[in-house]
Amino acid sequence: MTPTAPPVYTVAPFVAMLLAIAFCPLWVPRWWESNGNKMVVSAVLGLPILVLYLYRRPGALGATAEEYVSFLVMLAGLYVISGGILLRGDLEATPLTNVAFLALASALASLIGTTGASMLLIRPLLQTNRERTHVRHTVIFFIFLASNIGGMLTPLG
Repeated sequence: MTPTAPPVYTVAPFVAMLLAIAFCPLWVPRWWESNGNKMVVSAVLGLPILVLYLYRRPGALGATAEEYVSFLVMLAGLYVISGGILLRGDLEATPLTNVAFLALASALASLIGTTGASMLLIRPLLQTNRERTHVRHTVIFFIFLASNIGGMLTPLG
């Protein structure tokens, strides 16, 4: 049995969510400030999709929840393991040092996985660059290279 594509009308809650994110801060800014109101909007717009999946594919939510729990267990394990690893050193915060960090993180992502490399090296990168004023781009490049692209060099892709 081949799975069928969901109907086109199931895109409506997603489009409504995007419109709410775009226009609610403009139309009702004080109301939109509350995270509780954002949660209500998300729940109301997500409920039809949940009901649709429970009706069309009841086993899909259970399988997805199982995968999500195993992902959380893996993240918790990586957090505990890499949280106990402290890399010390006094590196000078230069562009060359940052490039070396990014190259090392990308290479490690191929060996130990993107999540492990990210959790292991983000703290030393932030500590090295704590004196610098313009560091946002460094973290963004780190996320791209270590957390996303670095994993493409593994056999798993």
